[in-house]
Amino acid sequence: MASIPPSGVPSSKEKKYDRQLRLWGANGQNRLEAAHIALVGATSTGCEILKNLVLPCVGEFTIIDDKTVEESDLGTNFFLDEASIGKSRAERTMALLAELNPDVKGNFINNNLHELLETQPELFDPSTTKFTHIVVVSPFLTSDLLRLPQSIPLCLVYSVGFVTSFRLALPTHCIVETHPDSLVDLRLLSPWPELLEYATKQSAGLDAPESEGGMSDHQHGHVPYVVLLLKYLEDWKQTHNGSHPISYKEKNEFKAFIQSHMRTNVPGGSEENYEEAVAAVLKHIREPELSSATKAIFADARCAEPPANGDSFWITANAVSQFYSSPSQGAGVLPLSGSFPDMKAESSVYVELQNLYRARAQRDASLVFANVQATLDRLSLPTDSITLDDVTNFCKHANFLKHIDYCPLSDAFSEKPAEGFKDAVKAAWENWDAEDGLVYDYVALRGWQMFLDTHGKPPGVEDDSVENDRDEVSSNAQAFLKSVGIEDTISGTRTEKVVKELVRAGGGELHVIAALVGGIAAQELVKIITKQYIPVNNTVMFDGGSSRSAVFQF
Repeated sequence: MASIPPSGVPSSKEKKYDRQLRLWGANGQNRLEAAHIALVGATSTGCEILKNLVLPCVGEFTIIDDKTVEESDLGTNFFLDEASIGKSRAERTMALLAELNPDVKGNFINNNLHELLETQPELFDPSTTKFTHIVVVSPFLTSDLLRLPQSIPLCLVYSVGFVTSFRLALPTHCIVETHPDSLVDLRLLSPWPELLEYATKQSAGLDAPESEGGMSDHQHGHVPYVVLLLKYLEDWKQTHNGSHPISYKEKNEFKAFIQSHMRTNVPGGSEENYEEAVAAVLKHIREPELSSATKAIFADARCAEPPANGDSFWITANAVSQFYSSPSQGAGVLPLSGSFPDMKAESSVYVELQNLYRARAQRDASLVFANVQATLDRLSLPTDSITLDDVTNFCKHANFLKHIDYCPLSDAFSEKPAEGFKDAVKAAWENWDAEDGLVYDYVALRGWQMFLDTHGKPPGVEDDSVENDRDEVSSNAQAFLKSVGIEDTISGTRTEKVVKELVRAGGGELHVIAALVGGIAAQELVKIITKQYIPVNNTVMFDGGSSRSAVFQF
């Protein structure tokens, strides 16, 4: 029987994954370990992506590939060795990747995507599939790509010579834990009664000399800066018609006002708590307001009327919106986050002040939770499907929420591209320099894909057809431009140069480039899987020749 570590002592698993737990916490790790990644194409790039998911402990992965390992594979794929030659590429890469982390389960399917879609469509049926995320690595056929379900998050990756790209395609992605620089909200311009009463009590005798019954130097130097700011804001209002210091000029005057009350006849010539108060003016003296992202979420129809499928994000967003607009709840203010910064103070006073903020945050979260329960009941959904802990975490991040509506792959890859896709490509084409704009790489890559769809193989594979292949890829790129409404010629642009590089590569990969894009793509997948941090929307281009990258919303 395994021994259980004493309370407070990290388990072996916590020690093993200590650094990543600091990034995305237990919630993120649990989501990662519940994920099952399907990799279509055991290429060097595909294996590098999986490597960066296996190491942090993705729960399970399945490699889908029908190729046999050849000697040429050994030069680009770190996860193949001489003993692998002549064997199933899916099986060998699975075995060697699984060695990286015994906590991860590996599987392989010795077949290609086209055949599986024909003979085993249930593998990708949203109602029966075990895959939570799919990674498809070039080469692939567009027709196969468009048959994959749009409800399963997909990462589409190209790696051809020095040119790489990946695109995320998934349903609406909602993020609560976006990890902003700070969650602190001190509510200095709209304090609740208990906080104001506490500040008044703690600041009694603040400006009187000790000889006249005021504070001692020690007491004066340990008044928390939150108390100082609340005290001097009240004093300021008495001489400024009840208004707060809002403009930059007024805030500078307010800082000088605070400094005028600092005792200088002390060791060091100044008081640290007063310096903290002055430093906090620009950051914390502000009216509570909604971020643009939270405004957009409140304005969304899914927030006004949450979907009947029980989506917890929209139900909780609706509850927070109710709190915000209700005169008896938030009255135009979001739930308090409860986060409280470090500051110079006596330990007992600091804890009392911290508890005031925590109690208010808990009170706000309880009101939001009641709103959630009412909505769940109205939608005939289980009232325990969203917990108080879930709501508390949501309230903590209420002003830093994010949702992304990704464009479907069909918008970009169907025979008749969607108008929104056309407009995005045209805008990028017109706004980038013809010599170094990476949108030109994208156009060249689309021409490369059209060749692959026509011939079933990448251009440049056969030495005697390189020139003809290059001409056809160029013609394809020109046709793609025309399909999105661009009449310009690719002649003399960067696209023409990139076409030459793509054909020269002959569909081959460079391991150094594969390793780099594998790391970038895996990082974005981790964001998607853990539902933390903000992933790209939606296409990343990288040029290894000049070490430049760009993000496009196509």
